[in-house]
Amino acid sequence: MAHLVTDRELRHSIEVTISGSRDFLVVVSPYIDIDEDIKKAFLKLHKDTLKVIVYRVSDKSTNQSGITEDSRQFLRGLPNIEFVSVKNLHAKFFMNDDYTVIASMNLTSSSNHNYEVGVEIDNKKDFEMAKDCIEYLFYEVLASDDSDISKERLKNILSKQLFSLVINPNEVKINGEQIDVNKFKSMHEQCNVKHGYCIRCESTNIDFYPKNPLCPKCFTEWSIYRNSNYEEKHCHWCGVEHKTTINNPLCGACYEVYDFEIEREWKKIKSKDKIIKKLKMK
Repeated sequence: MAHLVTDRELRHSIEVTISGSRDFLVVVSPYIDIDEDIKKAFLKLHKDTLKVIVYRVSDKSTNQSGITEDSRQFLRGLPNIEFVSVKNLHAKFFMNDDYTVIASMNLTSSSNHNYEVGVEIDNKKDFEMAKDCIEYLFYEVLASDDSDISKERLKNILSKQLFSLVINPNEVKINGEQIDVNKFKSMHEQCNVKHGYCIRCESTNIDFYPKNPLCPKCFTEWSIYRNSNYEEKHCHWCGVEHKTTINNPLCGACYEVYDFEIEREWKKIKSKDKIIKKLKMK
């Protein structure tokens, strides 16, 4: 769930959001004057990570900018980066694949000494809220006449989409949408790993299927109390000793890979659906 963060905790949350980005990072800050700690956070990013920097321009005729020249030069040296200036920008938020931070804080060193407040959002648990943030940015702010981004550049940025997978014994949700179990199984069957580990006893005599990560014996034990938050001992994918639950049966590294594979299959289905829809319209 979303939770409140303030002052130093907020600053730390922004730094972690930057350094923890994988596919994309969106920084929306009217004023940008980054210090050494923020630079270190940016330098941790992979070269393929799409970095979108949105800042304020006071007047397009004079091009008075909210980003300092030192910050611009540093960021310009990073690969795969997009700068977007927006007249009258006052919104501030920071988003990566997993988290969104809506903040009163600009990305400036002077903000470190202010009283600041923000909200940290888990994109998977609060997908609709995160989706609303990114849609507001793209379709209201960047698509407006106050933004200097072209439609072609905007399309390139939009190619990076949020993806949320929630899977547990009771349901499967992708991007907040309840998914039919059989439809999900067809995507899951394209996954590279076929054999899994029981998250309780580490038995390898089970199929890999995060919706059912317990062997029959351990599932019978679990079903007596049916506590979805009961702490288990192993990752369902790799078997490594790790704190898991029946709702979260994978370690972080394995979840990233599995999430990527399901997203790949989900996009294939969506692409196929679009083609079929076009054919029906002809």
